[in-house]
Amino acid sequence: MSGNIHNPHGNDIRFINSDYEELFRIPDGGYITITQSNGEQFVRKCTYHGECHVDIGSNVFHICEFAERMERNGSTYAPCPEPEIVHGYLITDRTAVHDKLFVLAHNPKAVQPWVTWQGRNDSPGYDWGHYWSSRTEAWSDYFRRADAERMGKLYDHTKFYKQQRSRHDAR
Repeated sequence: MSGNIHNPHGNDIRFINSDYEELFRIPDGGYITITQSNGEQFVRKCTYHGECHVDIGSNVFHICEFAERMERNGSTYAPCPEPEIVHGYLITDRTAVHDKLFVLAHNPKAVQPWVTWQGRNDSPGYDWGHYWSSRTEAWSDYFRRADAERMGKLYDHTKFYKQQRSRHDAR
């Protein structure tokens, strides 16, 4: 069993394949990286809910149900012992498009707790931050930025922000 991270002070979360073969364990409160078949990655916090159940992100799974879902989607998952934190923000999602990398990050203590950044695949660091008050707005911005890059179009997040504000004010 390679890749195990053992937690001597709490419950380990067991990850298996659909044949119930153990792949690795992480400590309660640890993180995994899920990589989809298109290369998009998601970092998710995991919470122990008994020997056969785990909360991944905000969804509770039976460990075999999670394994079957990942296999069906062509996704892989692995321990993430050191989640990436930038300026106090935890990177939760990342996707590469051409030579650029787009990330979504969260800092619950920040005035605007959600941010999307752009970086490059060939160099460390991120720039061009778009900061948001809600996860929904940040999630939309994250996908819009990546989609604009895929289509070779410019993306103006201020236009999206103004549309969001006018919808909110109309309520």
